[in-house]
Order: sequence, then C-alpha cells, then structure tokens
Amino acid sequence: MLLNEGRIGNIRLKNRFVMLPTVTNLSNDGFVSEKEINYYDRRSKDVGLVIVEACYVNKFGKFFKNQLGIDDDDKIEGLKRLADVIKKNGTKVAVQLAMHNPKYKPSDFTVEDIKGFAKDFVDAAKRAKKAGFDAIELHFAHGWFVNQFLSPNVNTRDDEYGGDFDGRARFALEILNNVKIEVPDMAVICRINGSDYTDGGFDINESIKLSHLLEEHGADALNVSSGVGSTSEYHISPMGIDDRPLIAHVKKIKDSVSISVIAADKLGVAADWESIVRQGYADFIGIARGLIGDPDCVGKYIEGRVDEIKYCIHCNQACIAYIQKGLPVSCMMNPTVGREKEFDAAAKEKLNVAVIGGGPAGMSAALYLTKKGHNVELFEKSDSLGGQLKVAKVPPHKSEIGEVIHYLETDLKKYGVKVNLNHVVTCDKLKNMNYDKVIFATGSMPKKLEIEMDIVPLKAIDVIDGKIPQGQSIAVIGGGLTGLETAEYLAKIGKSVTVLEELDEVGKGIYVMNKKLLMERLKKLNVKIITTAKVDKIKNGKVLYNGGNEIAVDDVVVAIGNVPDDTFKNCGSDKYFFIGDCKEVATAVEAIRDGAELSLII
Repeated sequence: MLLNEGRIGNIRLKNRFVMLPTVTNLSNDGFVSEKEINYYDRRSKDVGLVIVEACYVNKFGKFFKNQLGIDDDDKIEGLKRLADVIKKNGTKVAVQLAMHNPKYKPSDFTVEDIKGFAKDFVDAAKRAKKAGFDAIELHFAHGWFVNQFLSPNVNTRDDEYGGDFDGRARFALEILNNVKIEVPDMAVICRINGSDYTDGGFDINESIKLSHLLEEHGADALNVSSGVGSTSEYHISPMGIDDRPLIAHVKKIKDSVSISVIAADKLGVAADWESIVRQGYADFIGIARGLIGDPDCVGKYIEGRVDEIKYCIHCNQACIAYIQKGLPVSCMMNPTVGREKEFDAAAKEKLNVAVIGGGPAGMSAALYLTKKGHNVELFEKSDSLGGQLKVAKVPPHKSEIGEVIHYLETDLKKYGVKVNLNHVVTCDKLKNMNYDKVIFATGSMPKKLEIEMDIVPLKAIDVIDGKIPQGQSIAVIGGGLTGLETAEYLAKIGKSVTVLEELDEVGKGIYVMNKKLLMERLKKLNVKIITTAKVDKIKNGKVLYNGGNEIAVDDVVVAIGNVPDDTFKNCGSDKYFFIGDCKEVATAVEAIRDGAELSLII
C-alpha cells in the first residue's frame, strides 16, 4: 500500500510517504541558503511529497531565529531554486505557510488586522505558485496564530471572530477560501490539531467539525497533529510517550471526511507504517524527525532493507531543542544534518588512526574518519562498546537510547573498523604503536562528594548499572538529569526516594518537554524533592544539610555530575587529539558531534 500512487487534490504522488515540515534554522535572514538546499536535496529523493518547513507570511509572524520566509517577492527566487531541486528528484513539493507570535492573543487585534493577516497568507500562496510549488499547506495547528483563534480557552473575542465554534473557525476558513480563489490550481493541505490537549481547549470533537468545514471549503488534504506549546509532547512526542499517540484522532478524522489524511508523530516502525495505511487509519505516512536522523529511511523501505532503517529515538535533544534555542537543526544519530556537503569530502592523505575509548565520541570518530578514507582501529578497555550510553538506556522511558549504540556499532562493522575490546592502552604502549594520529575518547568519571561521611555512598552510574541499594529509604544527592532518572529508577522498584539538590531547582539544563514529563512521573511515584539543600555530612544513618536539617536514610546515592577522565592528559604529542567528555563533559549529542567533526580536520 505504501508504495502505491497517491493523490492530493490535482497532484499525483509516487508513493504514500510525506516529508513533514520541520523548521531547520538554516536560512539566511529568511532567504533560502545552500545548506537548506542541500538538506532538502538529501531527503527528497524517495518520498512522494516534501512539505517545506513553516515559512512566515509576514515579519510579525516570524517565530524562529533563522526561519525561512515567504513574506516578500524577494524570497521567490530562492524558494524556486529549492522547489526545483526537490522536483528534480521526482518528488512533488509543498510549502507550509505560517505565522506565530506568542506575545499576542486573538483579542489583541482589530477586525482590520485579522483581514490583513488573512491577506498575508493569500499573498504568500501566490508567491508559492510563482516559485513553482505544487501545493501549499496552511498551518492551523500547534498553538500557532490560527490555532489560537480556533481554541476556546485562548480566543476570548466576542465578535464574528470569536465566541461559538463558527466564529472561532472564521479566520481559518477565510484564509482557505481566499487562497483557493487566488491559486485555484494549487492543492491545499491544512495542518490541524486533533486536540490541543489543554483544559477547555480545542478537542477532537471540534476537530472533526473543523475537518468537515475545511473539506467543504476546498481543502484537498488534512495533516493531523496535536498539542500546543504547553503540550508539545503531542506533536513532537519524546521517549516517554508511547508510539502512535495520535492515531485514534487520525482515524476519527479520516472516517469523517473523503479527502486525504496524513498521519504524523512517532508512527513506530515500518510494519506500523504499513498497517496504518492498510487498515485505513490514514492515506499517507508523515515523517519528520525520522528523515532528519536517517535521510534514507524511506529508500531503505522501498528497497526492502527495513532492517537497516535507523529509526528516530525521539530524544528531541538536537532537533527540537536546538531549533528552539535558535541553533541549526541537528541530530544525535546524525551530526551531518544541514552540513551534508562538509562531510562529503574525502581524505587527501590516508592515515593510520587509533581511537582510544569506545563510547559515543570514540565510536563516532572511528566511523567518520573511516568514511573519510582513513584506516582506523578502535580500542575499548571493557567488553562492549557504548560507554555511558549503556547505562543511559536503563532508566524508565530511556530504552530507545540503546539504539544509538546499535546503529553506531552496525556502521563500524559495515565500514570495516577494527574494534579491540578488553584492551587497555597506556602512554607507554602508545609510544610503540605506529599511528599517524591518536584520538582519546575516554569519557568522564563521577565527581566525588567531598564531605564528612561515615559510609561509602553509591554512585548513580553503578546503581543504574544494577548495584541496587539494600535499604528502603534512599537519598539521592544531586538533582540533575542523572539524579532524577536514578530517583525514578529506584522509585519504580519500590524504594522511598528523596532527592537533595543544592540549586534552587532540579533538572536545570534538561530539555523543557522531557523535564515536564519526568517531573510528572516523579510526582506520581511520590519522590520527595528538596531544593536549595547543601549537604553538610552523612552520619549515623542521616543526611544533614543546611546546617541543621536532616533526613533519616538507609542508603545514599551520589549524582553530582562528572569530571573528565584525565588518564592520558600527560601523554603529550602534536598527533594526539582529545574529544568528548575527556575534553569537556557534555551530552551524548555533543560527544557524537565532537567525534564526527574531528573528521573534518584530519
């Protein structure tokens, strides 16, 4: 079914795969950049339709730092180049028209303002036609501007653009009607929420009513998503959300209309994709993050190589989190995102390279140096590859992290990297090894708790690795990601857990969506959290903090961060390079990127 031809309005698609729109922050002040063209070129060869990322229709509605624009005629030339590149790959191309300014609500605007915004969408649609796009998508979802008018808990207007459902839907329908009048030969897709997932917000019943109206007013397809800013876990679902979270909404909408419906958000594996279309849940499979991480995932499906697909692990750490910070899109599994041409270069001189350490940074360095053309040998002191990712995959809702190890290990074998396990390397040994370059990727070690103690506390990494405290009441000292995940892990097996954090809040630095879900789970597990808690000593079965407070505990687990492993810091040589945590403690995203980027300079 997925390889059958599809149709949206008057355009025929070679298959049922759609590349969904995701802001990339790759533009140059709203104009199409070479990086953007390369990004889409790399991903558009196999899908039936590409929907280019949200393009702002006016400067007022520009939301992301380097978002693509379609607000002026001077953008048409670059957009035409982009559309042409995609169409040369035998793929149809649409562009998403959008505006979002969360500083304002629907009640802040006059009727004249609203009419002007609708005209901005229409003008943008005419530019899309001039640029050669086959279709447009109107962004009516995710708490963005038009979705705010649809949502009863946000739209408090009492005129024709507010009040009952028909009033709240008026703005969206005016945009659609006027677009269909001005560019009648272009297919129009509407991206809508199945539900806002907010109290008193736009829900599935209203979504079905809207779907009927959109079809009546000329929409050719519906792209079904969900969630607003505060509930974004329902359109960019992370690990903590089960696969296919929106599929029930998609099916209800599909059963209510006769136009095509696109399913989206964490749709599972290839067999799930097939069943979604075969069983009539949707007409098309929409993929966003999956194509960021593995641009060839659809091609592998077409060629019958589904076992080689690198499925998105839904960490959101380098795609969504980076975009929201104003950084270019990236990916833990694929650090070449948006930099495709940079990583295409071949080595001018083939070198013999040793990589010491088989964690994420070391595996990545070995892989990308080999792909560039060097001879690489990797040495790991333990009996398996993966480093701290082997432990990171253990806490609840984190198992998908283990796929990163699997994908890297599979690629090391594919490209013929020689891997030596249970192999300890020393400075003296290195002097007698004939390598042109040596890469140290030895990771980091847990910080020690430097206070008065009459016990030897457990390390969080050892606990997650299986060394479970014997007692019932456990204190976890440190409320960062590792501490909170360790607390959840222990609480899930029935321990009574208290987290003590010296800062004024726990989870600093955790991506906001992931933190929200983690904190909700900890609350349900009755994990007690004490902030602004400076631990003074551990004595006589008690943790004493802040010069007089105390809690009675059976065991103590320390999770106060890591420090670089400096084992090789004195093995000086100009042919030595340090990457990953042994250079600077960071996340797996940075470690893998660090390893990959080394290939750009060696």
